[in-house]
Amino acid sequence: MARRIRWQIAIALAGIGVIVVLFGRLAALSASTDNPATGGVYREAVVGTPVMPIPLLNDPAADPAGRALISLLFEGLTRIGVDGLIEPALAEGYTVDATGEIYTFTLRPGLRWHDGTPLTADDVVFTLRTLQELEQAGEPAVASFWRTILIERVDNRTVRFILSGPFAPFPVLARVPILPAHLLRTIPPTAWPASEFARQLIGSGPFRLAELRPESALLTANPTYYNGRPFLDQIELRFIATPEAAIAALSRGEVMGFAERWGTNLRAVDLPGNEQRIVLPVDEYTVLTFNLRLPLFQEIPLRRALALGLNRDALIETAINGLAQPIDTPLLPGTWADDPAIRRIPADPAAAADRLAEIDFEPGSDGIRQRGTQRLSFTLLVDQDERRLAVAQAVSTQWRAIGVEVTVESVDSMTLTDRLRRGDFMTAIHTWTRIGPDPDPYSLWHSSQAASGLNYAGLNDSRIDLLLEQARSEPELVARAELYHAFQQRWLELSPAITLYQPMYVIVSTANLQGRAFANPDFAGQTLFGAEDRFRDVRRWFMNTFRRIEGDLP
Repeated sequence: MARRIRWQIAIALAGIGVIVVLFGRLAALSASTDNPATGGVYREAVVGTPVMPIPLLNDPAADPAGRALISLLFEGLTRIGVDGLIEPALAEGYTVDATGEIYTFTLRPGLRWHDGTPLTADDVVFTLRTLQELEQAGEPAVASFWRTILIERVDNRTVRFILSGPFAPFPVLARVPILPAHLLRTIPPTAWPASEFARQLIGSGPFRLAELRPESALLTANPTYYNGRPFLDQIELRFIATPEAAIAALSRGEVMGFAERWGTNLRAVDLPGNEQRIVLPVDEYTVLTFNLRLPLFQEIPLRRALALGLNRDALIETAINGLAQPIDTPLLPGTWADDPAIRRIPADPAAAADRLAEIDFEPGSDGIRQRGTQRLSFTLLVDQDERRLAVAQAVSTQWRAIGVEVTVESVDSMTLTDRLRRGDFMTAIHTWTRIGPDPDPYSLWHSSQAASGLNYAGLNDSRIDLLLEQARSEPELVARAELYHAFQQRWLELSPAITLYQPMYVIVSTANLQGRAFANPDFAGQTLFGAEDRFRDVRRWFMNTFRRIEGDLP
């Protein structure tokens, strides 16, 4: 009897022990969270091979693979933050004097190149003065701007920039990747592509180059990165010839991610297993520009009626398979300068026809409207890009329905640019690319840019001029935004052009890659500033996790 009682007591105690362990485990799980841990290799397919992966010499439009590599290996004084705004990078901060013309940047202490050499103000001065002197820079517009700046070394960690006038977007231009003076000072830039540096690519970015081959680049985490070592141990970029081949590699599990502008191939692909799909607008847009130098298009009511008669949603769906989003003004939707309340009136062909009638354009015997002997007929100039040509044909069809005759004229891209600059067109469809995180549309719409600049429409409006001048000199972001909102409103009133669409960028990766800010619903509507901007927050990406107990357990 006593033995039986002892066994019952032992079993009861064992049961209590199991319950305590189970409840303890449950409490631990309830009080712990998954946290990023170091480790893991991320492999991404990249279409094309880097041609010139050297800062200052790289043309991002012609060599996006090279620019992707640069974005992982190098840093500028500033960078694009997770929220899309400019933030300090190699610089710990900067100050602006009362005139708005003198910017002083202070470097972070302890900065080092990937080879362990200290990074100092000498590297900054060397890089930017080299950019000023380059005969063939990768981005001529950026180099042209820097040639107007006086660069002064103050001390080992301080650099001063003296501008020719107030220029609020200057911190965006300070994103130029800094190069190591100790490796390049004695080599002329024309010799850089054939130098040992081109094979080593020593930078100061979040990853270091371990190996560069024609078919791939292997990068390892930089333990001395100013913002902390990335969680991923390695990133491998696989250079693949075509999007179709990249998607095949993704389907076979040979790579874990692929990103594509427009997303033509990724939109309908069905990949095995779990995937993370992110669709973002990229910082470019296609626009239909009126030549305001011509008497016909000097009539604001006509331009507004034509805009009202163009259904951009239908155009996007029929001409480019829905791979873009409509854009209403020259300021990108969702960016800090845009006012979401300022939008173009939705398309209404019937109302557009009424407005044309109000300015005495009535349908003729063949359905084409005319005013007296003047037919509402003109040419639409476009290049030979397949999508833009399809858009031009769709525009012609839509406007024909309201009695407007449009003849599409297709030319090569160089001819298009030349004719736009000379004002040799009636209407034209073209694209502005790499607008960046600060819009500053001064060069596109200020009257001073109409003769020899990029104001192809020939817009000359004192109100627009004043707003653009004030916006680029106003130091406070909120005040600048208000000026740009007023610009948007005035621009829509004048309708010197019709902004058509903004293409989308599709990023697909396996579900075990975590930490992308773009995948967070809180960042919905963010804009991708160049294809390389997909690595904006690469330091935070992770694959491994550990559980950490939060608070006190009972």
